Amino acid sequence: MNFRKLAVASAVVAMGFAASVAQAGPIAVDGGWTPFTFGAAGSGLTGEPFTFTATTAVTLTVTDAFLSGDRFEIFNFGSSLGLTSVPTSSGDQINDNYDAAAADPRWSSGVFSLAAGTYSITGLAVDSPFGSGGAALRVDTAAVPAPASLALIGLGLVGVALSRRKAA
Repeated sequence: MNFRKLAVASAVVAMGFAASVAQAGPIAVDGGWTPFTFGAAGSGLTGEPFTFTATTAVTLTVTDAFLSGDRFEIFNFGSSLGLTSVPTSSGDQINDNYDAAAADPRWSSGVFSLAAGTYSITGLAVDSPFGSGGAALRVDTAAVPAPASLALIGLGLVGVALSRRKAA
């Protein structure tokens, strides 16, 4: 990566996040992406803790953005939820297109399934090849199986029970 590309990316991160990363109160479930910045490896995420209360099961999605290569460990009340994926490249640019970054293996991302409850999410930059960067997280209501899917699951369980009964 050349110096100019790195300088432009750093300026975009600095300007693009200066006003948007200040965490003011809980984040909203189904409220879209909440951006954050981070520094060198071992640094925390700006705006943390990211707090929310879920009344039903939710998914927490965390994705790197801007320049690929960063990776995070995510915590809830200090207990590790896990690591985001290992990025498959370093230095590719995507700016703040979080949806695209979350779907592209060149950028590190992670999806964590959470039950209903109260959460206080923090994180650490595990890998930060450029010494700082920008990323985002979101909390979405977990998909509920359609009634037809539940019926198929029920039929499958009945079939298993009947086959066990015949075998006995």
